[in-house]
Amino acid sequence: MMAPVPLMEPVSREQIFQSDDWLYQVKWDGIRMQAYLNQGKVELFNRKLRRRTDQYPEIVQSLMDFPMNSGIVDGEVIAMEDRRPNFYKVLKRELYGKGKGLSSMMYDIPVYYVVFDLLSIDGTSLLNTPLEERLEKLKNVFSGKEFNTVQMCESFPDGKELWKATEEKGWEGIVMKERHGRYHPGKKHPTWLKIKHFKTLTATAVGALRRGEVVQSLLLGIREKNHWRYIGRAGSGLNEEERMLLTQFVPLLCQKDPSVINPPRNDRVTWLRPTLPVDIRYLEWTPEGTLRSPTIMGFRMPPKR
Repeated sequence: MMAPVPLMEPVSREQIFQSDDWLYQVKWDGIRMQAYLNQGKVELFNRKLRRRTDQYPEIVQSLMDFPMNSGIVDGEVIAMEDRRPNFYKVLKRELYGKGKGLSSMMYDIPVYYVVFDLLSIDGTSLLNTPLEERLEKLKNVFSGKEFNTVQMCESFPDGKELWKATEEKGWEGIVMKERHGRYHPGKKHPTWLKIKHFKTLTATAVGALRRGEVVQSLLLGIREKNHWRYIGRAGSGLNEEERMLLTQFVPLLCQKDPSVINPPRNDRVTWLRPTLPVDIRYLEWTPEGTLRSPTIMGFRMPPKR
C-alpha cells in the first residue's frame, strides 16, 4: 500500500483548445479528495492530506465494495442543488466533522464522490502510467457495478461541446487532460489545464487594505437603491505598477467612515469615497452576498496622482 500522494493540480488557462491528444472532463466544484483502500479498510484525505474518513461515512461504505485489495483513487466530493454542484453545501460537510448531528447532516446534505483518476491498484503504482491507461483501469473497476455514492467522472473527446454544456448548466468549468500525461504528485502541471466560467461586473472601490504604505487589495461595493453594499475584496489581478498608482491615489479619496451599510470588521481598512469604478471578474455570488474568487481586470477611471 502506497503512502498518501500529494495531489497533482491543473494549471489555469483562459480558453480551451480542441485536440485529439487531449480529453475533457467536467470541473467539479467540490472538495478534492483521495481515497486509500487496503484489505477492506478505507481512509479519505483532503487536498492538504488531512484525514476526512469520519466526515463522509456514506462514501467510505461505498468504497468498501470496490473490487480491489488495495488502491488509491483521486476525485472530488460534491453536493448537488438544483442539478448543479453547490460548493457551500459540501463545505459545510467538510467543516462539520463527526458528532451526534452527523446523521442529520448526511440527510440534509447528501454527498457524492466523483472519481477521476487511479494512482495505484493492488500494490502497483500507476503514477508513471499514461492517463489514458489509468482511466481504462479505473473503468474496469466500475464496469458492471453500481456504487451508491461513488461514480466515475466521464471523459469527453469534444471540449467545445462540453464547455458549452457546462456553461448552459451554470457549472464551474472544465478540465483538459493530456491523454498520455503522467501523474505529477504535489505539482501544478500543464498536462492538466482548468478553464472556468467567469462572470463580470463593475463595482466601486469603497476601501483599501495596505501593507505598510502600499495598497494590496481593494474593498468593493455596489450601489443598491439609496445605499452602498459591501460585496468583498480583491487584490488578485493588480500588478506592481497599479499597486503603486493606487498607493498614490488612495489618500485623495480617504474618509473616516465606511460608505457601505455592511462593512467588514477590519481595523486596518482605509475607507474611501465611492468614486473609483473597478471592473471585476468573479466565479459566483456566495450565500452571504459577496463575490467568490474576484479578480481585478481594470479600472473605468485609471488611478491618477
